Amino acid sequence: FNAPDNSYFISNSGNGQILKLDEDQNLSIFASNLENGPHGLEIINNVLYACSGGRLKGYDLENGDQILNFDTGGTFLNGITQYSDASGSYLFLTDFTAKKLYRYRIEDEWFSSICDFPRNPNGIFANPMYNQSLYVVTWGNNAPIYEVDFATEEFYTATTTELNNLDGISIDECGNYLISAWSTNAIHRFSNDFSQSEIIVNQLSYPA
Repeated sequence: FNAPDNSYFISNSGNGQILKLDEDQNLSIFASNLENGPHGLEIINNVLYACSGGRLKGYDLENGDQILNFDTGGTFLNGITQYSDASGSYLFLTDFTAKKLYRYRIEDEWFSSICDFPRNPNGIFANPMYNQSLYVVTWGNNAPIYEVDFATEEFYTATTTELNNLDGISIDECGNYLISAWSTNAIHRFSNDFSQSEIIVNQLSYPA
């Protein structure tokens, strides 16, 4: 979502495109000819960043020009989120196939691997309420949700679930986690301590 003009950017991995949906519901092609994906999208400082295979790509929001094509050496970049502090602006990227979490600093293209997971990581979200904490949902059966402390580069299981193939994660205005699951074709809301959950949107089709 791009708040300044109330538009949405949509990754269309079937056609190698990024689409834009404006506030009048007009759909247009923002970027095309992406060789892989795209998958996760994130906006920082008027640049739209996209996960594309093993590359992190960046596009100028004003005109769609590609301004970044960074080779992470990864395999299948999927989830993406952002975090900024006095040291810079960071993007965190999950690598679904390699089961890794990467960190990229925008100012100088500094790049590093943070950790390896036992399960395939999918969506990721930097929770602004908890400093230096990332939450990662995973693929497969009884998919766990991980919490990552990127200062110490350690992770642990925030909660286990009976859900399969978790894809996306975000939070609402009360700090509850919103998580999409393919097994239920629904979006689940978890309380901020993961002690309670409920379905809030259902009858979807492979929600990402």
